[in-house]
Amino acid sequence: MRYYLLASTAGLLACLAIQAVSPDVFCRCQPSESCWPSDTEWQRLNLSLDGSLIRLQPIGHVCHSVNLDQTACEEVSRRARDSGWRASRPETLQGWLWEAGASLNESCLIRGPAETFCHRGRLSQFSAAVQSAEDVQKAVLFAQKHRLRLVIKNSGHDGCGRSASPNSFQIHTYLLKDIRYHADFIPRGSTTGSGAAVTVGAGVAQGELYEWGAREGFIIVGGECPTVGAIGGFLQGGGVSSILGQKRGLAVDNVLEFQAVLANGSLVTANSRTHPNLFWALRGGGGGNFAVVTQATLRVYPNEPAVVTRVSVGGSRNDWVFWNKAVVSLLALLRSFNEQNVGGQFLLEPSTSQTVNASLTLYFMNTTSVPAAEEEVRRKLAYLMDGRSGFHSTSSALAQVSSALRMSPDIHTEPEHGIVQGSVLVSYKFFHSPQGPARMAEAFSRITLGPRDILFTSNLGGVVNQVDPESTSMHPAWRSSAQLINYVRYVEPTVDKKSAVLQELNRVQMPILYSLEPESKVSYLNLGDPSDKDFQNVFWGPNYRRLIQIKHQVDPHALFITRLGVGSEEWDDEGRCDLKVMRQRVEHAGGMPILLREDGRLAKHPPRALEDRLGHIVTVTADSAQP
Repeated sequence: MRYYLLASTAGLLACLAIQAVSPDVFCRCQPSESCWPSDTEWQRLNLSLDGSLIRLQPIGHVCHSVNLDQTACEEVSRRARDSGWRASRPETLQGWLWEAGASLNESCLIRGPAETFCHRGRLSQFSAAVQSAEDVQKAVLFAQKHRLRLVIKNSGHDGCGRSASPNSFQIHTYLLKDIRYHADFIPRGSTTGSGAAVTVGAGVAQGELYEWGAREGFIIVGGECPTVGAIGGFLQGGGVSSILGQKRGLAVDNVLEFQAVLANGSLVTANSRTHPNLFWALRGGGGGNFAVVTQATLRVYPNEPAVVTRVSVGGSRNDWVFWNKAVVSLLALLRSFNEQNVGGQFLLEPSTSQTVNASLTLYFMNTTSVPAAEEEVRRKLAYLMDGRSGFHSTSSALAQVSSALRMSPDIHTEPEHGIVQGSVLVSYKFFHSPQGPARMAEAFSRITLGPRDILFTSNLGGVVNQVDPESTSMHPAWRSSAQLINYVRYVEPTVDKKSAVLQELNRVQMPILYSLEPESKVSYLNLGDPSDKDFQNVFWGPNYRRLIQIKHQVDPHALFITRLGVGSEEWDDEGRCDLKVMRQRVEHAGGMPILLREDGRLAKHPPRALEDRLGHIVTVTADSAQP
């Protein structure tokens, strides 16, 4: 057990502080406490939701029992590999990493020994599988009334664990599947149309919307993963599209209207005319931070034909020519085509333990001429490589560019899939400088690439840079950007591996990538380092002040808290105890020290050896605490 000591004046007895300050004032209610809803109250909520309330258990519990059901265990092991199945289930995330807690025994892995203890980890206690905005309102009011830790799960892809928290109450938006097309959408409060658009329910996945749009002849600005929710954290965190970003902007640049449930239970419409501050905050402020979005209306574009050309080259990890010629040439090729408004994506991945493959995929829009595209690529590469070869290229003509996107769920090779990720924004000035590609290649050569790790870029620039920096809550640096570098590491399913990889990402890999432009450290909220201590600045920069003001206005009691989200610095890591209120109560009590356990509860006695270490929160081991 870990403990946290909070105090400002030495020499005062902890027991007086415990009497003066009640945890009820600043902590979410826990199942072991009298404030937790009774079974009768949960049953009433279930009835009001037409039976859609679910008591959750880890999916691996059928594999951990004295009466092990081998058939059920094998079935869940098979299904857990399916990203679509994981999105549909309230008791799962997209990987084990944020389902498990921080300690060795806080997990329930499917592949673990049957005799080992099955721990809930970070799993919610109950989930409301909402089927309407009215259901969301009921669930929000219930959480507010009972002071519950509330989490919102869309598809469970979030890489910082925002879709889960121990002993929480979950709202699962997966069943909100409505899709409506508008030939000329008129936002609420307006008398003029905004053009063709589609209204999308919170549970619609990107693959589903791409497939629906392909039949109707349109496409939206979305991401590459088919099971990511189209209007959940992806959209609210910014929404980067490697294929359409340069030509159409970010996803947040293309949202016309939100429908959302506020912390007070009210259902509101937010656009540029009604609730404009909330509209601004939802466009980049992050999912689950301000309200529960139930639907959004997005601009749509013609599903144009395209030629997709992929150029690749392999080399040794220690080969100077590979990094300084081949990789630099691919990045320079991307830069050259960007200047012609052709978007693309650079990808680096290991092919063996000693070799690496680098590739560049280019998207030539509104054309079907494969020979013309290939000739342009060959000509530019020949110039960059001084006539030397070694590259392999393939091209294909697509009747619709959406055909380049995956529409079916990913199927992983094992049930416990887990990744950590980080990202760094690269400015237009840097990328288009004479040494930009070379410096990027040199940094990439120092990045760890394990068997399942990848490093890739997402194309920005173009229309992204033509949008007013103040129009959304995204960091203003996005409007002078060229590329987003994304780094993804696979994590084997052990808590030790999780801790080691998170630490290495934060202390080794991210500093390498940030060193490209040390004066401008900017990252993408949706692919950010889960351990970043400066998240307010790297995600939002100068916009954070306005975001926190809006947060306090629309959610004064901080019902919506997410890891590394707006206002989360005022809470503990799991969003259970309000550290700001706790400090205020301590000051009001005369500076008396308080000992807070890891689970957010007050401990009986503080560690006496630390009574004089005051003015901040410190972590101590259980061995240091007095009985």
